[in-house]
Amino acid sequence: MKTLRGLYLITDESLIDQNRYFEIIESVLNLGPNLLQLRIKNGPLDEILYKSKQIKLLTDKYQTIFIVNDYVDIALECGADGVHIGDDDINFEEARKKMGLKKIIGVSCYGNLERCEQYLKLGADYIAIGTPYYTKTKPGRKPTSFDTMVDIVSKIKDIPIFAIGGIDSKNINKVLDTGVDGAAIINSVFGSRDPVNSLKELDIILKNRI
Repeated sequence: MKTLRGLYLITDESLIDQNRYFEIIESVLNLGPNLLQLRIKNGPLDEILYKSKQIKLLTDKYQTIFIVNDYVDIALECGADGVHIGDDDINFEEARKKMGLKKIIGVSCYGNLERCEQYLKLGADYIAIGTPYYTKTKPGRKPTSFDTMVDIVSKIKDIPIFAIGGIDSKNINKVLDTGVDGAAIINSVFGSRDPVNSLKELDIILKNRI
């Protein structure tokens, strides 16, 4: 099993051809990202569970950490390695009670240092913070400045920190300069005409930096 650092892929239902869904996911898993998160907002629960179970088979094959976004019960039923929660999702303590101590719980902390400190104390396994870049996934979000990212990284120790938001091969080095442990990628891979090649470019940079 890989570690909580490096390349963190997150799916987007609007970007992945549903007719080649698992084929595309396997093609990028073949390149060895450390983590993959299934992110489906407001989809039918039976569909999310089905996809979760199929992806769990693939992530097991490639020894990739598998995270389910939001849905704790589905994460447990499919045997995922963990769950990721945000501001509007399940309460952290309730998620930990359900998931147990051995499962991973990651938390979105945006650019909020107090939130980072709160979830560090509560025992989150990793946190995700924003970047200054625009992202089509959350077009209305408040950007996080590089100064804020550096401040968070300097004060939040002993827990992996991933950056997320509009990261691609052209700006990832500047993101990594803040000291984060990894980068979460959505659009620059799954929104690419050639997801495999796009991932290769990012992977080379990350492996040289982290």
